[in-house]
Amino acid sequence: MPDRFLIAATVDRLIYDSETTFSAEDARILLDEIPRRPSPWLQLGIAGKMSGGSTRGFAAGVGDVNVKDNKDRQFVYNSASDHYTRAGQWKLMWIGKRTCQYIEIEQVMADPTDEGRGALICYEPDGTPTRMDIRFNRSFRLFWSPVIVVIPGWKPWKTPVS
Repeated sequence: MPDRFLIAATVDRLIYDSETTFSAEDARILLDEIPRRPSPWLQLGIAGKMSGGSTRGFAAGVGDVNVKDNKDRQFVYNSASDHYTRAGQWKLMWIGKRTCQYIEIEQVMADPTDEGRGALICYEPDGTPTRMDIRFNRSFRLFWSPVIVVIPGWKPWKTPVS
């Protein structure tokens, strides 16, 4: 069973200690602590907001009644949610490939469309960290509808310090 306190503290140091570098030793600790679950070959996620609902009815002695809820309704779905390990404010997933390994880090409470709410640590096959990338979003409007499609991508962020 992974030590979730150790994982959360390690991720906090990796993300917040420096703007340009991260500790290679902390990255190795993280790689050792995260369970190796088969990662999905395709991840699909959807998140959105809809305007609040309303209820209509008839009340005795009052007549027709319409109650509106001005609070937005939100929904989130991710096909890979079973593959993540939760530790504090972070969700982490180990991704194993033939030539390298990755740990994807995602902040839980942030809005899914926020920039920079995720990171990806890249490792050599032997577990040596090579870099950390930060998530950025590319978005476009789906035809002429109010639907906006957000496609996440990665750009270089930090390099390891021994």
